[in-house]
Amino acid sequence: MNPTDLPVLLVCSVEQEAAPIRARLSEIRQIEVASRVCVTGNLDGARVVLLVAGMGKTNAGHALGATLAHQRVRRMIGFGVAGAYRKSGLKPGEIALASCEIYGDEGVLTPAGWISSREIGIPLSESGGLTLYNEFPIDKDHLTWAERRLTGAGQEVVVGPFVTVSCCSGTADEGDAMAERFNAICETMEGAAYAHVAALNQIPFLEVRGISNLVEDRDLSAWRIHEAAMAAADAAATLVRSET
Repeated sequence: MNPTDLPVLLVCSVEQEAAPIRARLSEIRQIEVASRVCVTGNLDGARVVLLVAGMGKTNAGHALGATLAHQRVRRMIGFGVAGAYRKSGLKPGEIALASCEIYGDEGVLTPAGWISSREIGIPLSESGGLTLYNEFPIDKDHLTWAERRLTGAGQEVVVGPFVTVSCCSGTADEGDAMAERFNAICETMEGAAYAHVAALNQIPFLEVRGISNLVEDRDLSAWRIHEAAMAAADAAATLVRSET
């Protein structure tokens, strides 16, 4: 099969993120993988696989691995909501595009501070001639292409490093510390696992997130999850449409 005939894999963590994409699909067919149901369909003329992988790094890796064992894809796009670090300039409802994904809590907390897997000397991934530690970069040409497509569609986007954690930062101080440590713009719970699986399988990868909240002292009343999910879905759909 010609690689251009393969579908794009869209992956998110929960149904609330997937619903805006699912509503736009035609010719839907359900496939069960690893006790999760993903769907194939047509999104504005493009073939896609939509996978709701579950929350967290383990669910993300497991569901993606099982899906890719049965389905070849030409590109993977992670999407959904994220919390923006206060110094990022992002506001709820806006769009962030990852320049890299970073495992923010894979390492060791020492009396002198946190140290990464690189400082420990143990890589997290060795595939395709690349040795990767906490940081999984996005191909620069691919990233430039994505940014141009989004801005060309009138969707303003902020580009920068994303951090993935198992325990979300629920205080302003912790969020500020994570932002400074990694020079990052936002925080997720799955993105680095998406990027990791893509790297292991040598699949081009992008990640786009809608901002639901700022990472500050936790206040759910200020969160705009629906608006963020819609923004992320719109951005993901734009990237898929740009390939047709």
